[in-house]
Amino acid sequence: MATDDTAAAGPLANLITEAHGGRLSVRMDLEKFVYVDRDCEYFKGVIRLIQGTMTDISAMQDWGLGETFQPQDSRDLVSSKTMVKRWREKSQGSDNSVYAVMESHYKIIEDFQTLFRTVRERITSVDADQAARYTQLESTLPQQAPATAKIFSWPGL
Repeated sequence: MATDDTAAAGPLANLITEAHGGRLSVRMDLEKFVYVDRDCEYFKGVIRLIQGTMTDISAMQDWGLGETFQPQDSRDLVSSKTMVKRWREKSQGSDNSVYAVMESHYKIIEDFQTLFRTVRERITSVDADQAARYTQLESTLPQQAPATAKIFSWPGL
């Protein structure tokens, strides 16, 4: 969950500020707050898995395309070196890399989570019955699968 300092810089900063001030209302069953929070955690985990894959891709030393051959080797493939460089940059080496784009998505999900937690905390802080109900729902509601976890597939995996 983002702190108040980091939330101020996020894309939903205005909504979070309004929720903290009690000027934003959301009509939702308490169980939906539980599921929204769980789904946010799930998607943040998936984003970190994708980022880990991008880190692995950018760190690969030998892609098997001929990019590691020395210039004096007659099998040197200049185009393979260029392609590998581009793939590394696209995975984690630029502001528009998959890793960087996923980081921006992560921050947006954190902001949504902060927003809904703030609204839920305001609801449960003024009503002891609602607070007890939320705590009970959080521990008893079954897990839901928001999406399939397998985003990428490679032969043999």
